[in-house]
Amino acid sequence: MPMDKIVLIVDACQNTPNYNYCLMDALERNGQDVIYATTKFAYEDITPPAKIKVRYCFFYLARLISRVISSRRVRRVFRGIEYPFDLAALLAYILIHRIRVVHFMWTVFNNLDYWAIRAMQAMGCKVIFTAHNPFPHEEKSSSMKSFSQIYSQVDNIIALTDFTRDKIVHKAGVDAEKISVIPHGDFGYIFSQCGFNVELAENVKLAAAGRKVVAFLGLIRPYKGLNYFIKAMPLIKKQISDSFFLVAGSVLVGCKESLEKQLGEFCDSQDLWKDLRFLPTPDMKAYLSVIDILVQPYTSASQSGNTVMAYVEGIPVISTNVGGLAEMVKDGETGYVINPGDHQAIANSVVKCFEGDNYAKMSEAARSVAGEQYNWQRIAEQTISVYHS
Repeated sequence: MPMDKIVLIVDACQNTPNYNYCLMDALERNGQDVIYATTKFAYEDITPPAKIKVRYCFFYLARLISRVISSRRVRRVFRGIEYPFDLAALLAYILIHRIRVVHFMWTVFNNLDYWAIRAMQAMGCKVIFTAHNPFPHEEKSSSMKSFSQIYSQVDNIIALTDFTRDKIVHKAGVDAEKISVIPHGDFGYIFSQCGFNVELAENVKLAAAGRKVVAFLGLIRPYKGLNYFIKAMPLIKKQISDSFFLVAGSVLVGCKESLEKQLGEFCDSQDLWKDLRFLPTPDMKAYLSVIDILVQPYTSASQSGNTVMAYVEGIPVISTNVGGLAEMVKDGETGYVINPGDHQAIANSVVKCFEGDNYAKMSEAARSVAGEQYNWQRIAEQTISVYHS
């Protein structure tokens, strides 16, 4: 394929490697040539799709510094120094190789990215931006303004939910026709490339001893509402005596010690599996193989890849009615949708999941939705359509 038919996908900080690699694998399977501009992922080594050309062209100096300096603030300073030069090199690469479609997954410093996007368009590029979140979770007027500038400047926007599209239209004043809603797919490609932590799965099964496993998985930040799930634990235990709780994920924002203290206050240690660290893919696969219910008690959200991962395994999901989460859960069919901040509603929904034949029906429905609605073949076709529209 000529170089001017190649799509350049940019995720400078490698924020969503799992999503990116799954999308690129699906695009390549549909005949689209892709180059990926990024940096090395800090947490685990994931093999990119075989035919995808990966350029680790961002933050080389910052990566070297991180080997000897652990301070996030220092690393961010070096990133800020290095990023303009990285962008300049990327622009030169685009010009030399006559690339005509650039797809941003995330921005780094919006003001710099805005001018880079304008430069790309001046060189004849079409620029697409995937809005994983419409705006940062911790919204500030300055960030709202800078993201609105990005949305107004790019040629097309891909939103993962209707909620994201509507919020961008409302807050940024962008024409809805400029936005395509294409959902988040499963992590089939990533899971196929990684092993399975058999020992971890067996240890959880041993601790649960045949009890029903109700879980929270993923990065822990205040907006995830984990404290409401913790408060629901004794209420669930009171109604389902054979319940067992699992909380696994890295504490990205907040106090780990405070969280551990709260878990100790609301849940007996013999009823809890706690794993507060970054979960490599083999460990995530292990946890998904043993849990029965996934609880997502978020107080704000745009979408959730965890929902799709759970559906693939036939796991019903209890989510709050915030952001785009309610779009992903069919209330009473693939799980339950509840109001945020209501630990009693969490407990009631868990109980309902196990009434009669509800669980079997929900499990089957979840797998069906994963295969139909979140199919990467369909997602790739829709994305390519955006590229060539």
